[in-house]
Amino acid sequence: MKKHLLLLLSISCLSHAETARYHECLALAVQQSDDSLTVGELKKSCQEPPEKVGQIVSLSEHQSAIKLRQQYEQQTGWNAFSLMPHKPNYLILSYNHSEPNAEPLDTAFPNHKSDLQHLETKFQLSMKFPVSQNVIYGYGDLYAAYTNRSFWQQFNKTHSSPFRETNHEAETWLSFDTNYSIAGFQGSIIRTGFSHQSNGRSGSLSRSWNRIYTEFILEKEDLYLSFKPWFRVPENSSSDDNADINHFMGHYELRALYKHKEHTFDLMLRNNLKTGHNRGALELAWSFPVHKKVRGYVQWFNGYGESLLDYNNHTNSIGFGVQLSDWL
Repeated sequence: MKKHLLLLLSISCLSHAETARYHECLALAVQQSDDSLTVGELKKSCQEPPEKVGQIVSLSEHQSAIKLRQQYEQQTGWNAFSLMPHKPNYLILSYNHSEPNAEPLDTAFPNHKSDLQHLETKFQLSMKFPVSQNVIYGYGDLYAAYTNRSFWQQFNKTHSSPFRETNHEAETWLSFDTNYSIAGFQGSIIRTGFSHQSNGRSGSLSRSWNRIYTEFILEKEDLYLSFKPWFRVPENSSSDDNADINHFMGHYELRALYKHKEHTFDLMLRNNLKTGHNRGALELAWSFPVHKKVRGYVQWFNGYGESLLDYNNHTNSIGFGVQLSDWL
């Protein structure tokens, strides 16, 4: 109790402009810091510049990155249609060790040789926005999001540096906070939603699919797991551009995220769960601090479905660049 009173008294010495930030920092420290820390240590940590306030997490034995992300989103203002990062945002130079898949382009434009290069620029822009809170009897928050992933033949000057492929994903989901345990992991969030993904092209280059999914997010100390099975919404066979996409993209996505200090390690696995013609994808990524808010990013992808145009083509690519925002 004495520790709480001293922290509250210290707030009165601050200017009005600093009070809000300082109060949030102290409240978080009291709730989540180790009991062995002194009042002076907590006060000193909260007197850092605003961009360093998040480092208060190092004072406790463990901080949930999921809870910190939720607190950040609440503090920045849970206002309907305010933009927030969704999936990682990054810009990388990607080198495809496999032969670039020119077959769809050559088929669509038989009189125009595509002449694709192994090296290209790959970037992803992903934003979400809250729509409504507590939509089902006081539970569940409704979100919507848009993700753009592009593959740019930046150095292909012969063909005026074209965008080889751009994928668009629009999705909406309900997010429920949970509290259950399974195999030593704590279940923190369950999401259920709808996703439409397409490449916005026509004719033989058109690719698209719709999915209904449920995502289970679990955590254990600095390890975070996401298991996301889906059901593809059936389409009319006469208009289905990629009827066999499940054979290559699989029926689920498993992601593991490990955070160590300022480093984040990310593993993604997809599989079609077939023994005869087993296909899927593996992606490994590492993000790390470079300078202040700049983070380096390394990504390796091996398998099917790096892009919709390549959903049935095996790709082996590695990329290096910068990351603007992470999963957590």
